[in-house]
Amino acid sequence: MNVQGIRNKTGEIIKGLEELRQDITILTETKKKGKGVETLGPYLHFYSGVPKEKRAKRGVSILVKKRYKRYITTWEALNENMIKIYMNLFGKMLSILGIYAISDDENALVKDDFFGKLNEVITEIGNAREILIAGDFNNRTKKKVNELVVGPFGEVINDNGDKFIDICEQNSLRILKGYFKRKRIHQ
Repeated sequence: MNVQGIRNKTGEIIKGLEELRQDITILTETKKKGKGVETLGPYLHFYSGVPKEKRAKRGVSILVKKRYKRYITTWEALNENMIKIYMNLFGKMLSILGIYAISDDENALVKDDFFGKLNEVITEIGNAREILIAGDFNNRTKKKVNELVVGPFGEVINDNGDKFIDICEQNSLRILKGYFKRKRIHQ
């Protein structure tokens, strides 16, 4: 969920998530400074943003229902674009990565740094844990039939999409948004 600034919106966000019965949610473009954890209603809010002395434009966070607190083994604010939580849930060791990707029209070196860091984090997690990556990837992935990474419901591809597909291929991951048909306006 891209919230375009979390300040003064927490009540609205929590109400919406409660209506949708969401237990775990990734928030992007929070514009929250620093890193930490706080309580927001029935959720624990793990956040990663820019240092407090900088102007916050990005920021990513993970909201987890308090009842899952005992399943969280560790968490780490990686940078203003990435956050990671490890959970042991229902007998599975799970890694959740919250991502707010660099814009597709950003400088190529900045994008390469971002996708390099993402690949490094995924590689570090390895195969011992299930990996769930969610958030705003600022990408488009093409349609592919009989493909393990992208399904038949992708869309016109962009550079970020190509980079993300490469990372998923290297790490045996799937991009699930291409596996589910949606209205064109929601693609």
